[in-house]
Amino acid sequence: MGDQKPEYEAIFDTEAGKAVLKRVVDHYTDVFLPCEKKDRAYYRGLTTEEAARSAGLPLRHDGQRHGHAENWVAGPEHEENKNERRTRREASLAAFADELVQRVGKLRKGMAFPDIHAVAEEAAEAVRKHRPDGRPLFKPTDLLRYDAALLLAWHLGVEPEEVWLHSGTDLGVRKLGISTAGRKILTLAELPKPFQELTAWQAEDILCIYKAVFAKLVRGDKPVDDADFGKIKATRQKMSCGHRHCAAC
Repeated sequence: MGDQKPEYEAIFDTEAGKAVLKRVVDHYTDVFLPCEKKDRAYYRGLTTEEAARSAGLPLRHDGQRHGHAENWVAGPEHEENKNERRTRREASLAAFADELVQRVGKLRKGMAFPDIHAVAEEAAEAVRKHRPDGRPLFKPTDLLRYDAALLLAWHLGVEPEEVWLHSGTDLGVRKLGISTAGRKILTLAELPKPFQELTAWQAEDILCIYKAVFAKLVRGDKPVDDADFGKIKATRQKMSCGHRHCAAC
């Protein structure tokens, strides 16, 4: 971007805006980050095959499934053929894990995150070739593919250097006023200053979790207050420790 000013809403450069963003970072650091760090330590202690299978399911440090996968498997509340489709999504995650395990030879310590993500993409595409009942299984979503790549990256001792845009994160970036048309990644330099001191994956977390706070600040009709952060924390507590984003995305 050179010396070009980042194109987010001007409110985020005001004292009031900076104060809200600082509170966002502090809240995330207190409420979400400790469990994310436990997940990172857990994956670093696995063998590569164990990490690949756990990342495909995907599992937390306590052996429970991550919130993003729980939401995807559950599906929409009023979905037709809900039980049948839920069963197929469960099978799709198991197949995704199997396909990742088959590709452990492509994973190596220190490899770049985009290359790890490419392995996850390849494994996800292969899921559609699984036809246990004559019909293809579902390809895991872009969010689940990113989650798997991040968990594998932690195992391999690397982290993304840029913010990857998917579902809730893409929406969070747009709530800041940044256009994401035709883009899959964002640099930290394009985000408001309080976010530039974070790692890329932490910024990705925050952009997804706190998008409603950003939207409220931009609207300006009501101040961001304790209740806004209380709702986010309450969701986190319901989902228990370790759920990525605690189903907030």
